[in-house]
Amino acid sequence: MAAAEARLARDPLRNIVLLKHLQAYPGHARLHHVADGGRDGFLVVLDAAATSWDRRTYPAARFVVLVASDGPDLTRALLDHVPRGTGLVFKLDGEAETFALERRMQILSFTAPPEELAGLAADPDVRVGPDPGEAAFALFAAQDHARDWLAPMLVDGRAFACEAGPTASPLAVCFAYENWSRVWEIGGVFTPEAARRQGHGARAVRAVLGELGRRGHFPRYQVHERNLASIRLAQAAGLRPFLHLTHYAHTP
Repeated sequence: MAAAEARLARDPLRNIVLLKHLQAYPGHARLHHVADGGRDGFLVVLDAAATSWDRRTYPAARFVVLVASDGPDLTRALLDHVPRGTGLVFKLDGEAETFALERRMQILSFTAPPEELAGLAADPDVRVGPDPGEAAFALFAAQDHARDWLAPMLVDGRAFACEAGPTASPLAVCFAYENWSRVWEIGGVFTPEAARRQGHGARAVRAVLGELGRRGHFPRYQVHERNLASIRLAQAAGLRPFLHLTHYAHTP
């Protein structure tokens, strides 16, 4: 398994979703690998109950299936390892054969090279660091980012937060955390209702992107396909799409 993970890590942006789940849920994820003439295919089968998001979003699913493959023939070989006769969610950047699938949603991921982001000017009204205020933690928790998950990463230097406006009542918040090596994910982007449509969320995101660039990290900014405002924000910040992950449900 270690050798297969090392091959996955050769292209961390393309394979970031598989790498993330293998790292975050080592006792709940199983990796399968096939190779042919320098081409690779990878499949991760994850217990759906391991993640609160999947439990809530796909309550009928027993497993989440993730695939990264260099060809349909490799994908077909990998599908032999997918459990049968139970509820499944496929998260794919292509199509899955042999299963009757119902499309549910698509998640878009954006990024940019750190050297492009390092030049973003620091905003004096946006605080960046490992110690967000209580109000920011409350806004993160309201989005299902629990303090007991985020706080240890902040302490260990594997995450930092951004707050625009007053600490006691932020106008916008977000955070970034280590996803895999130099790939850091942006999460918890939120603007309270009274402060929306004033650019505060964009300021917070630009601040986090600038900090990631100065640290030499690649951002991963992911957004639901229907969240047009967030997509426009990513594009305005200079980010470009690199992965379209489509979710499909399978019910036996």
